[in-house]
Amino acid sequence: MKIFTYIKSHAVLSSGIAIIAVLGMIIAGRAAQRGGVVESNLSNVKKVTLVDVSNFRDDLSRVSADGIVESVSQVDLKSQISGPLSSVNVSVGDTVYVGQTIAMLQNADISAQLDQARAGLQAAQGQYAGSGISLESARSNALETLKSTYQTADDIVNTQLEQFLYRSMGGNPPLSSYVVDNKVGNSISDHYLAAKNSFYDWKNTVDALGANSSHDTIISAIEISQKNLKNISQLIDGVSQAVSDALKNNLSGNTYTTVASWQAITAGARTTTNTTIKNLTTAEAGFSGAQVTLESPAEAQIASARAVVKNLEAQLAKTIITSPISGKIAALPLRAGELAQPGQLIATVVGGGGLQVKAYASSEDLAKLRAGAKVLIQGSIVGTVVNVAPSVNQINKKIEVKVSVGNTATTSLVIGQNVAVSIEAAETPAASASSVYLLPIQNVKIIPGAAYVFTLDSENKIVKNSVIIGKIQGDFVEIASGISSDMKIVSPVYELEEGEVVVVQ
Repeated sequence: MKIFTYIKSHAVLSSGIAIIAVLGMIIAGRAAQRGGVVESNLSNVKKVTLVDVSNFRDDLSRVSADGIVESVSQVDLKSQISGPLSSVNVSVGDTVYVGQTIAMLQNADISAQLDQARAGLQAAQGQYAGSGISLESARSNALETLKSTYQTADDIVNTQLEQFLYRSMGGNPPLSSYVVDNKVGNSISDHYLAAKNSFYDWKNTVDALGANSSHDTIISAIEISQKNLKNISQLIDGVSQAVSDALKNNLSGNTYTTVASWQAITAGARTTTNTTIKNLTTAEAGFSGAQVTLESPAEAQIASARAVVKNLEAQLAKTIITSPISGKIAALPLRAGELAQPGQLIATVVGGGGLQVKAYASSEDLAKLRAGAKVLIQGSIVGTVVNVAPSVNQINKKIEVKVSVGNTATTSLVIGQNVAVSIEAAETPAASASSVYLLPIQNVKIIPGAAYVFTLDSENKIVKNSVIIGKIQGDFVEIASGISSDMKIVSPVYELEEGEVVVVQ
């Protein structure tokens, strides 16, 4: 009631207030209407992004590569023979010292043979000087050993291995069809062909020997036989690896039984080959010793026994994996009881001396790489090229580049880490003159007889810039001229026209 009384007593003032309120409502309504129009217009404006042209320069001044961080004094210890690990004496992270035993392959049979050979050497040394073997018996033994060596090798390659290596057996594919590692397959093929090609000349050499053959002729035949046996031993290593890989492929039934029989044949061939090598070494030592010391035939027996001891000592040494440097154990891929193959990693030891990166660059960049070039690792860590391989790596077909890391104490690099490497390229005319850009096709408007890229003015209006294009490379087009590295261009250019207003996302 008081409100109505107040209005009646102040009629003029109340009328003014009412007029002002009505005007405010009208203005607000028109503003809202205009805002709706603006919002409606904005919803129809095309949205674009701006990209930095410098990101697309075909920069020839640097070479990009992928690398892995290593220790400068890192050593990978690999098995030289095939056999199960009997013990692993360290763990990852342990500190080891020069000469410390890291792991050992089973060697009880070799140790027993070595003990026997050493006893034989002592017995020979204690014998009366006149009780040794004669030159004639040493010659006869050498000739017989050479003939049996050839026959044994021929049986191993042409009978035992050939029956399953490249031939189907029992309805199953040959072993060669199971090989998935190209390196193993190439090794088997190379050594197999070398063995097959050696037999003709080898047989002729052995058949030509007789009681009247000279010392040099017999020694030459022994050396040829040793060379061929070494090749056969390497062939067996490859076959053993291939059979082992095949058995890991979840074979079943007759197929598994067949492949397992190949493993037994290969193991027997290895034992026979090792025995043949030992017999040939003994015959060589006996014949050479008897020839040199005609007055003391016992010396030949001693030399023969000594040669056997040295051969077995060398075999035993291959079963004991020791560290050549002091450092820490970084990798132990095998455990006790697992089978080690020739060339397989047993342990990695990392010493001091800082870090390095082993990088691999495209073979096309070989001419741009040089020792001493500056390197950026992970975009910020400085390094220097210390070595560039003169040829491509046969496995990955790339150029190996070793990079030393500057102050390793201040970097975040970790051994084994994969890193991106950018190498300063050697100066070339192409590198210094490069002003070519490779732009995504979606950023270039191409019409018959002309091409453009778009930029924006201060009012976000499209500005057309003529460019000269070159070759189209996949989803990219080469821009020879018309742009500069400081330009920011519109992307994408589809359905855009000069003078059109756009919104930048």
